[in-house]
Amino acid sequence: MAYFVYYLILLPLSWLPLPVLYLLGDGFAWLNWHVIGYRKRVVLGNIRQSFPHYTEAEVLTLGREYYNRFFETIAESIKQFSMSEATSVRRCRIENVELVGHLQEQGRSFIAYGAHYSNWELAGLSFPSQLRPLRVMGIYSPFKNATLDRLLSGNRSRTGVIMVSRRKVKEYYETWTEPTVEFYVADQSPSNARWELLHWTTFLGQTTAFLAGPERYAVRYDRPVYYMALRRQRRGYYVATLIPITDTPRETERGFITESFARQVEREIKRDPASWLWSHRRWKREVPGEVAQLLKHEEYLPAQYALDDTTE
Repeated sequence: MAYFVYYLILLPLSWLPLPVLYLLGDGFAWLNWHVIGYRKRVVLGNIRQSFPHYTEAEVLTLGREYYNRFFETIAESIKQFSMSEATSVRRCRIENVELVGHLQEQGRSFIAYGAHYSNWELAGLSFPSQLRPLRVMGIYSPFKNATLDRLLSGNRSRTGVIMVSRRKVKEYYETWTEPTVEFYVADQSPSNARWELLHWTTFLGQTTAFLAGPERYAVRYDRPVYYMALRRQRRGYYVATLIPITDTPRETERGFITESFARQVEREIKRDPASWLWSHRRWKREVPGEVAQLLKHEEYLPAQYALDDTTE
């Protein structure tokens, strides 16, 4: 079944011209908004909570715009199965890669924070050639179907990305030796960690938990940290901008790195809200009473971790 999906559906669709895929995406966006309603309640609820000053008309307008962008991104992601590396770079370029030139020259690994914003899949395809001689590592959640996981991971890694399962991140840090840009898409809702192991802050006006794994790894392995802002210029074209967080993670206060990431993501969402993944159940985790009480007196609550502790 996985081979059928990949070779008889995804690959043939990817050979269609992008304007045709966009036309299909527009049709699905209309169908979803007016008929299917995939996670429509979640999307509109998230928007209302995040922008309480919006009128209902503004909420609905942003909701429709979100689905247009969502299916636009799906169309582009399908096209990527047959897109050349040169085309991906032309469509998604890093405008200030010289900012990390000193790290490239030193052969020093660094962490790049990203979010479920704009077309992060296209970014993964285009970044390896723009960041050489550093390698590019991307963390992902494996599919339950092993065959489909292998096929999709193979496509993601065909331009040189090192795909690392989220279950094997600790193993990666203990065994990998090449200088690498380690990408974390880290704005998802944490699921299993105890609240003390999470970073708590106010995000889009709501008490929100963030995973602190990237900060822990940055501190333990002395990785400089940058935020990678990915902005849509027009349909099919994006520009990425590196924004420094710290080159000296061990000299920062606990929580500074994760809090800086949260603030960067929030600014990007407010700048262009339709490009964020509103269909994600971001605030499904209940806020513990201890957190609510402590945040009355603190700007944020940093995660508890030791220098030699990389427990996710």
